[in-house]
Amino acid sequence: MTTRTEQLRQQTKERGEGARALLSATLGSNPWDKVEELREVGARKAEAEGVAYQMEHERHPLLARLASEYAVAHAKENMSEAKLERMARADARYTTHIKGTAVAIQNKVRTNSEYWAIRSELEWDRAAVAHYNALTRLDDAP
Repeated sequence: MTTRTEQLRQQTKERGEGARALLSATLGSNPWDKVEELREVGARKAEAEGVAYQMEHERHPLLARLASEYAVAHAKENMSEAKLERMARADARYTTHIKGTAVAIQNKVRTNSEYWAIRSELEWDRAAVAHYNALTRLDDAP
């Protein structure tokens, strides 16, 4: 009785489909689906990186804007820059911005991890196909 792998090897030789079809049928992972998934995750990764970048770089202008608001509101008190900055950092809007930045960075790292997981799986698939092709050439050698 022949195994499924042997049957697929025979079909591969007869039809000339190549190792990718064999591995796809054997492993249950269609590499073309993975490439499409990689494209989708890549788009999400780019968007998440853009949001994180924007949030990180908006922090200082937000602090400056809040400090200016406090300086105008307390103009008669003649406050130092350090005190204005401390007040700006204590503002609820700044805290909300920092929490939003944290969420953006988490999304960035999560999508980066998904991207590299899929990319690693595709690389493994490529290496497995190359290995199988090498074995097939050895089998066909006289």
